[in-house]
Amino acid sequence: MKSLLVILAVLVAHSAIVADACSSQLPENLQAELAATYPTFRVPAVKDNLPEDVQYDLAHTGNSCLGVAAADFDGNGNKDYVVILTALHSSGWAVVVALSHKGKWQLHQLAASQNGRSTLYVSVEKLGKYVRTGALDGPLEPGELSQMRCHNPVAAYGGIESSEVVYCYKGGAWPHVWISD
Repeated sequence: MKSLLVILAVLVAHSAIVADACSSQLPENLQAELAATYPTFRVPAVKDNLPEDVQYDLAHTGNSCLGVAAADFDGNGNKDYVVILTALHSSGWAVVVALSHKGKWQLHQLAASQNGRSTLYVSVEKLGKYVRTGALDGPLEPGELSQMRCHNPVAAYGGIESSEVVYCYKGGAWPHVWISD
């Protein structure tokens, strides 16, 4: 009987992982690459965000995953991903862009923190000009610009109802602009 319960628990856990709206958006080889490169993190899951934020996103976009977004960030015609990885043993996180090149992934970490994962999201914003929000009056951080024009879609992340920063892939670098705070 104990063995039956263990098997049932494993099957239920496995089906929950397989059915997650976040992991189902990522190719399996990318998930493996992320796990190998960032062993103290895991791919995002719907449960990483607050239920009310997930429900809002589902109602407005049809997507319940706030931790994965996709576009061609480098203009090579391949589908790339921006992902919020979740720390295995804390509320930490890392925002990583995975660029697809000739069947392989180039991973670029954009940001990371030790806490605050439950209120974060990633998104894709359209190409164009971005200007630093007037709400920020301090000096620019490393890699930050006061304004930039991007000729490809940009990778964005932020805190729900709080902030957003956009990153543009330019010549192997990821300059960014804080567009809201």
